[in-house]
Amino acid sequence: MTRWLASVQSVEEAQTLLMNLPDILDMKDPAQGALGALSVDEVSNIVDLVAGTCLTSATVGDLPMNADLIMQAIRDMADSGVNYVKVGLFPDCRLTECLSEMSTMIGQLNVPVIAVIFADKMPGKDVIPLLKSSGFHGVMVDTASKNGRHLLDYWDELSLTEFVETAREHNLLCGLAGALRFEDIALLQPIGADYLGFRSALCQHQKRTSVLEPNLAEQIHKAIHFDG
Repeated sequence: MTRWLASVQSVEEAQTLLMNLPDILDMKDPAQGALGALSVDEVSNIVDLVAGTCLTSATVGDLPMNADLIMQAIRDMADSGVNYVKVGLFPDCRLTECLSEMSTMIGQLNVPVIAVIFADKMPGKDVIPLLKSSGFHGVMVDTASKNGRHLLDYWDELSLTEFVETAREHNLLCGLAGALRFEDIALLQPIGADYLGFRSALCQHQKRTSVLEPNLAEQIHKAIHFDG
């Protein structure tokens, strides 16, 4: 069954979702890029707030493909108590080397690491097998450019289905995100991803940096859990 993920940028936003918590409460700073990171302390406070009533994840920021830099950011965020740490992978000639260097550390962590790739900035078609061999627990597709375009503007239904099937072939948790809208749920749920991720659809005027609206979260929660 496809579940849902909601991204929040503060303890205050997380508090507004306590009546309709998503399956994964994700934490990031949308004002700082596609995967802008909150401070470890802020993430820890949100983890304490939900107290295990749902899974949690947090991003480590839009980082260059430098293994040492990424590994330190993962270690730091893992100390927050989240269930998953998310790392963005961008096109870079050093990406394969970076993933190889990260593999030992990822294998030693107690916290699973989720890779985020971008439909508008793909790192390469062969990246999913590399993720599995490098020890990643899952992969999400998102959009890097937050310009009003949606995931479905970049990838059609067939491409998304192939992504989900490839992730499953490699036993990776998989998710779809990227300015998803409420009306996308009916199309995307049958594709069978583990999670659909939302931020802008939860906010005033669908602006990802604006205030989260609990009533919009409730609508998505009901659509996922009662209509799916």
